[in-house]
Amino acid sequence: MSAVATSEAAEGTAAEATAADGEILDAEIVGEDERLLPAVPVDDAAPATPPAPAPYHVTRHTVLAEGELPPRSDGQPAFTATDFTVPDRVKKRIAERGARNTRVNRDSTRTRFEQWCRDEGRVARPTTTTANVAAYFGHLMETGKPDGGGRYSPDSLLAYCSRIVSWYPKGERPDASLVREMIEDYRLEEFIPAGGETERSAGLTLKYLVRVLAGIDETTRIGRRDAAVLVLQYGMLYRSVEVANLLVKHVRVDADGVWVWTAMSKTRRTGRGRWRFVRDRADLRTVARVRAWLADLRELREPVAQDQNPMDGEPAYLPAKPLFRALTTTGNLKRRQNATVRGLFLTGRAVNEMVKARAAAAGVALVNGLKVTSHSLRAGPNTDMAEALVPLAERNTAGDWSAASTLADDVYNRPDGTIDTSKHDPLDAVPLWGRPEREETIR
Repeated sequence: MSAVATSEAAEGTAAEATAADGEILDAEIVGEDERLLPAVPVDDAAPATPPAPAPYHVTRHTVLAEGELPPRSDGQPAFTATDFTVPDRVKKRIAERGARNTRVNRDSTRTRFEQWCRDEGRVARPTTTTANVAAYFGHLMETGKPDGGGRYSPDSLLAYCSRIVSWYPKGERPDASLVREMIEDYRLEEFIPAGGETERSAGLTLKYLVRVLAGIDETTRIGRRDAAVLVLQYGMLYRSVEVANLLVKHVRVDADGVWVWTAMSKTRRTGRGRWRFVRDRADLRTVARVRAWLADLRELREPVAQDQNPMDGEPAYLPAKPLFRALTTTGNLKRRQNATVRGLFLTGRAVNEMVKARAAAAGVALVNGLKVTSHSLRAGPNTDMAEALVPLAERNTAGDWSAASTLADDVYNRPDGTIDTSKHDPLDAVPLWGRPEREETIR
């Protein structure tokens, strides 16, 4: 189509345009403003467009009463980036939640599984299959520990299974029951017939413990510290890390015994702590040994660059500081700048090594063919009390075993369950020196 327009037509006058078929059309040339264009005719007969249905927010967890409508999705809060952001220190707390040993073991187990899947061309993340997990555990059962370390124990494999399966969201987890059945078959058909029973620690009963204590030179600070560790660990049936975690304020010496506060244990990680009374005994001399170590702490100061025990230094005897400390050979506090995990606290491994060394020096590294370790100071007093006919429920309570294996007998504690007002100590039933005849001789 051709059109001829004059300057007047550009200002809005009428003009003629010639169509391709020769038809003459009348048109009005206007500007580009859309507001000047004719309105689109409306067909009154056409039905109106229905409004869009209200958007609802429904999940698998939505629960509604009869006739109740779900919440509207446009009524949900409008989150911003701020609602999903935490400070770095909080992010660190989230990443490090749970006991450190638990985190380390969990992460290393998952890393090994992920690496094995990668090597085998399998998928480990973000989700995996039951077949992948089953194949991995079959591999562990058949090859054993790396570097000729022997077979994996079934209990270890069960722990690995739990760590791996719990790595995935609920609803996407592999079938753990199948893997557990594989492990139990492995226990009965391969592990036990091959002599793979788990070796347990010896029980360092009283008659052996007094020999260990007799071999310690308690004229030295290290000797006094170790003796105090041994009598408290025996009296409280402590695990190594539990005695290492004691603070100065957790021990209170009475005339006839020692009160010990357990803030948390392996089997009781939440809830209230509790006080328990450990009665003084002539064979263990618990009060004298704890007092001697506390006197040492009062004399010790935190080391500085120029002085290992500065007179005006920060005291070691403060309520919130560890009760048991790492010492130099001369009896001063060790510097702990490189102890980034435990800080001023001893490690459970250090306590274990001390117990083994002291037992070996006393000639009782083995008891009934079993090795003496720090855990022997849980098995030992429990054995002594069992032989003295202390009820099982009372022994389990003394050892702070899990609720699943105790009767929760707390009758000697205050109503809040944190203190034993009767000064009842189940070890009272054990004869002095571990031998009834020795007690009669002393009398």
